[in-house]
Amino acid sequence: MIRMDCPHILVHEYVCGGGWPAPDLPAGLAAEGLAMLRAVLSDLEAWGRARVTTTLDTRLHADLAAHRLVPLEPARHEATLKALALECDAALVIAPESGGTLARLARQLESLGVPLLGAGSGAVSAAADKWQCYQLCRENAIPTPDTRLVTRQDAVERSLGLDLPWVVKPRDGVAAEGVGLVDGPASLSRSPALARNGSGECLLQAYVPGVHASVSLLTNGRESLALSLNEQRIEAGAAFAYRGGRIPLHHPLEERAMALACRAVDLIPGLRGYVGVDLVMTPDECYLVDVNPRITTSYVGLRRVVDLNLAAAIWDCCRAGRLPDGVTLTGTVAFDKDGTLG
Repeated sequence: MIRMDCPHILVHEYVCGGGWPAPDLPAGLAAEGLAMLRAVLSDLEAWGRARVTTTLDTRLHADLAAHRLVPLEPARHEATLKALALECDAALVIAPESGGTLARLARQLESLGVPLLGAGSGAVSAAADKWQCYQLCRENAIPTPDTRLVTRQDAVERSLGLDLPWVVKPRDGVAAEGVGLVDGPASLSRSPALARNGSGECLLQAYVPGVHASVSLLTNGRESLALSLNEQRIEAGAAFAYRGGRIPLHHPLEERAMALACRAVDLIPGLRGYVGVDLVMTPDECYLVDVNPRITTSYVGLRRVVDLNLAAAIWDCCRAGRLPDGVTLTGTVAFDKDGTLG
């Protein structure tokens, strides 16, 4: 039976929390993951209504605001995570969608009957599939860049009729990971982003120049509430790079961007909790690019300017189906990819 008055919550960030199987942790992803983990744990501590268990990779050292901190090595990741989850009333998981990682973790917890403070595995899989999201947007008249599903072998052939330049991106990538810009068929064949995808499918997308933005929102699975429009600092080139962002972003199409983000999220059954929607904004249109079914780096900045406790709001919308009546943002905050505030 779930204890609503003082729940025991497992918070697990995959990269810095003991899930990364390679001998060396990726420094950038680990720093980004640790920043999100710290932010969520700090909000739960401030909420004061939950007991919190979290994990930390044995290769890292950090002071974290949790009642129980479990050192975890990758070889014991799955077994330990299952055991910890069974001791808790709910679990909040942060992990990359790429390679099906987040969906796999959600599925494992669902199989144990542990409630998720976030999207279900089916919703994660649907949102993480950028081709599926593209088709969903087109079917529902949500503006999105013209996109083709290609392989390394047929990319040039399938690019016919697609406006130049092009963006190459993985079908299930995260942020700017594996994304690159090419200016035509000749450079396409030499694209590092295309080569990185090997023989698998990836997306070839018409590049839309504009302001890179995201919408942070909460959803209870029935309706959504947009919290903020955020500027994203993304360097476009042969290899895109995400550098951080600024909250809030003021733009003439701010209300339209938020409405489109909520529409897209409401079209994917099973999305719950904190969701980030990436867009490109031009002077006269908003183009939806990605739906991220999890806490994103923007959480680190948003919690500094919003008038509510985000972790408590996630609990309310996932466990009680309750969304805030509204939110107010005060001030402006800039942040780097690793969570450093500017």
